[in-house]
Amino acid sequence: MHVATIRESTAETDLVQDWTPLTDEQFETYEQNGYLHLKGLFTPEEVQRGLAVIDEVLAKGARTIENHASFTDRSHTVRVRDAVARTDGMDYFLDHPKLVGPLMTLLAGSVQILGTEIFVRSLQDEALEYWHTDGGEYLQQLRLAHGSPSLQLKAQVFFTDTTQPDSGNFLLVPGSHRRVPTDRTALCYIEELDEPLRRGEMPEEAVEVKAAPGDVLIFPYSLWHAVAPNKTQERKTFILRYGHLWHRPHDYIVQPAEVLDRMSPRLRRMFGDFGAHVHPTDYYKPVDQGDVMAIGGNSGGK
Repeated sequence: MHVATIRESTAETDLVQDWTPLTDEQFETYEQNGYLHLKGLFTPEEVQRGLAVIDEVLAKGARTIENHASFTDRSHTVRVRDAVARTDGMDYFLDHPKLVGPLMTLLAGSVQILGTEIFVRSLQDEALEYWHTDGGEYLQQLRLAHGSPSLQLKAQVFFTDTTQPDSGNFLLVPGSHRRVPTDRTALCYIEELDEPLRRGEMPEEAVEVKAAPGDVLIFPYSLWHAVAPNKTQERKTFILRYGHLWHRPHDYIVQPAEVLDRMSPRLRRMFGDFGAHVHPTDYYKPVDQGDVMAIGGNSGGK
């Protein structure tokens, strides 16, 4: 137990990591704009693999966690929350070195998966989701200093094409992660932008993300975002939520043993599991973090 005194950081390791951190340029882009659009992160074969996972889970029936007062009623959207407990098919993506690397950079090595969702958006002529921030009103009001590790963030993995307008495109306002909305609601909708959106009007600075299958969009909870109308085809994605090891999860309390037992040590750690002899301080000072996070069990993703 001398790791903390020998190493400069508990995130250090002597092992050869299977992941690569973000470049300084990528990190600065994220800092300035509040998002990263990682194009072609997953191959066409991996896209087909993800689509098969989604179809498998939907065919079983879209079970989800218990309803909550903050969940909005969206008849045009199927959301399977805590999806990792419904299928082992998501493990491949969650443990993928190409996804782990950016997360390790943005969260400074302390990576916990707070939620896993399968997200299917059907057709609708109006906006699928209005302007809002994630994580509730407390996170909406927090602003981090430039260069700080992220607090909580999401990764959206696209498995269907949204490169054309009106295909359920993700909408965002660059730099808004450092602004607090003037006119907001308890569920964090941004009325100053939502009223114009009901008339089909977009903010001048807004970006309509053109994501292809295999692309991944990473953004903090505080980014102002919405979802455009979908007039083309069902839009199928994963929504993955991340925070630090000392955060509470979003759609589970603890993963059951039968879910954790199938996972690599790295993926177990990303679900906040420290084994049978966990100490409360481990969530804040995980002395073996660098070693555990160096290599995953997903050899096919290397």
